[in-house]
Amino acid sequence: MEASFESYAPKGTTETLGDLDVYRVGEAKEGKCILWNYDIFGIDGGRTKMLCDLMADQGFLVVLPDFYRNGTYQDPTQPGVVEFIKDKTQWSKLRIDFEETVLPFAKQNGATSFGAIGTCWGSYMVIRESVHDDLKAGVSMHPSHSPIAGLLGEDEKELLKSVRCPQLFMSAGNDNANVKTGGLGSEVLGSKLEIVEFPDMVHGWTTRGDMSDGKVDRDVKKAFQTALDFFKKHV
Repeated sequence: MEASFESYAPKGTTETLGDLDVYRVGEAKEGKCILWNYDIFGIDGGRTKMLCDLMADQGFLVVLPDFYRNGTYQDPTQPGVVEFIKDKTQWSKLRIDFEETVLPFAKQNGATSFGAIGTCWGSYMVIRESVHDDLKAGVSMHPSHSPIAGLLGEDEKELLKSVRCPQLFMSAGNDNANVKTGGLGSEVLGSKLEIVEFPDMVHGWTTRGDMSDGKVDRDVKKAFQTALDFFKKHV
């Protein structure tokens, strides 16, 4: 895993399905597929494609849809974050993308068993996608579904109640209490949920943390391996 993601050359291909671009890498060995849901930095942000490629190297077809469209992203340190999230997180539209474009595309490429992973914003998608029978497992790295549900005026507890498959939350030290041990996730999901906390990390470390820092390097690799082991167990 490269410390610098700026110079990384992705191994997969980007295909345009209607108005939705999808990055695809790897093959669905034994029908296994991981749906990757990116963070607020979008399809080209940070280590996202690098991590997709590494997951594909482990025998999965990995599908990364550009739900924001056309490479759009939002820098969370700049104005407009709330407006961006509200505009881009409309499940009525995202559900159509997921059910009518993403899943059929993956199945056409040999997928029969699915896991979903999300980083930051993507954890909202994982929770939503995990209501489907096709999904066997969901992984959320530094999850943001708690604050996003609040921004959208949605009931996080009800969202979690609808989840049908095993989940893994990997939370940073400064993440919401709801995604940590003993939080709302644990309360609602019970035995469906595993939580691994990374107290030394800050939100977003897996995709954008500085891996020249020994602790970040350690925990990026640990988080990836933990996700991989979870998917190998359940998908």
